[in-house]
Amino acid sequence: MDQLDKKLYNDLNTQIEIPEKLDTIIKNGLNKKKSHYSFLKLIASVCIITFITSGVVLAGRIAGGKAVEKIWKEPQRVTMNDTENSDNESMTKENIMSEEEARKKGKEILEKFGYKNDKIKTIKLVNNSENYDLIWFIKTEQNISISFDAKGEELFSISDDDVLYKDIEKYRTTKKEAEKTAKELAKKYGYDTKQYSYTEVSSNLESESYSYIWNVTFYKEYDGIKNPYESIQVTFVPKINQIWGLSVVNKKFENNPVEITKEQAKEIALKEEQKISTKYEIKNIETELKIVSMNGAAYHRTNNYEQLQEQTSSEDYPYEQIAFYRTDSRIRKAWKVKIIYDVPDKIDEEYNTNDEDFSYFIDVTTGEVIGGSWN
Repeated sequence: MDQLDKKLYNDLNTQIEIPEKLDTIIKNGLNKKKSHYSFLKLIASVCIITFITSGVVLAGRIAGGKAVEKIWKEPQRVTMNDTENSDNESMTKENIMSEEEARKKGKEILEKFGYKNDKIKTIKLVNNSENYDLIWFIKTEQNISISFDAKGEELFSISDDDVLYKDIEKYRTTKKEAEKTAKELAKKYGYDTKQYSYTEVSSNLESESYSYIWNVTFYKEYDGIKNPYESIQVTFVPKINQIWGLSVVNKKFENNPVEITKEQAKEIALKEEQKISTKYEIKNIETELKIVSMNGAAYHRTNNYEQLQEQTSSEDYPYEQIAFYRTDSRIRKAWKVKIIYDVPDKIDEEYNTNDEDFSYFIDVTTGEVIGGSWN
């Protein structure tokens, strides 16, 4: 895995919804047949961005007339250098798959997806940068990439970048047919989409009639909210039905009750926002109910804002020193409060895309800030 692969691993994955700002990047990347960036790596290179200490404490606050148990814990600061060096302690953790077991599983996956004669070239256990998950990464001699969590079946991804080097521009389909084909392909490889009630379909070009790569993601829903952490994603070339990639996420969802109102969540986010100074005025605030993964993004922003700005704006910032904050990987309902800034059209030298907006995740049960994102 080269540095770009590792960075993408720590920035994007099936656990995370596609930021609107990446739409153009994804479409442009898909336009290039021989691109070095796979659709799965841009949309979701299984498991990315999330890895705390101390125990749970009882809240003194009352929500909905009931005592609320706090879930947030102080995050652990790690660097890219830390995520790339899985020590012996990690290898001996309970229920962690050994390298021998991972190799065996990798070979079974290759056979299952029709790559029986391919051989494993490299295999490495990698720490997730945002949580305490451990991921096995496999690269084969035929350029197949496989990743799966080291504890079992919560996360899985396979991609075949050689698909991009084939004559695929001539194949076409429709949005309706793409969804049907994706269901058939998922079923072919043992994944039933019947329990997934929400579907998103996209393609590599603006025009459906010219598109030749399609991406279909199936989500489970709870109270009308799609859950990106229980999903199946299929990316393929139509007509020949050649899979570029397939990803499955099956993380435990706590389905916590809503005790915090939308207005309360907004107040909590604005109070958190007072801890930093962006030099821009707030233009708008958008709030919606979402299913999110607890992460250290908001903590990083409010506790080490200058360092965060530097590592995201400086091209010369040392890769191995890029920092993250790890938390437990918990999937919860939260109010996503998006703070949008009034950034002038004229971009100055200190401009950073992180200054455009930031979304706080406010737990709907405890009222705690349990994470955030830049979309």
